[in-house]
Amino acid sequence: MADRALTQASIPDKDLLFYLSDLLTHFMYVDNLYKLKGENGECLGYLADMINVALEAPRSRKKECYQQIGDHTLFILGMFPESLTYGRRTLSHSYYVDTGRRSYRVASELEPDTESTVVFKKLADKYERCVLSINWVREYTNDPFYQYMLRQFGMTQ
Repeated sequence: MADRALTQASIPDKDLLFYLSDLLTHFMYVDNLYKLKGENGECLGYLADMINVALEAPRSRKKECYQQIGDHTLFILGMFPESLTYGRRTLSHSYYVDTGRRSYRVASELEPDTESTVVFKKLADKYERCVLSINWVREYTNDPFYQYMLRQFGMTQ
């Protein structure tokens, strides 16, 4: 499904395919979406708090923090964009895009492994197309026919 989503967004890139597939699988568990913790060990739900943790993190943890911020923004924009305007708070879509793109760029600069560096640079360069790919996955999985097929094969309740 992620392969088709990347094709729909005109991104024929296997590195991004594997990364986005892993991201979607990883965030099936909500705890992974809010992996960054505050000083008291509480899960951070606000992007500004996550950025503060990344800024204050020791160099050995910075890459992980910026990757998490990039992943978080990419997933939220792709799967739950309506959450940015939910309730009393309204967050800028462009702020999320800019923060996600910048976070992947910073992670690429902090990563000593050249293979990961290339993937983070691709994510930064093609960030909006990656969001569109995840939007496509969202639309596809919300389609009534697809949900019917999943139920028929016993993959959902």
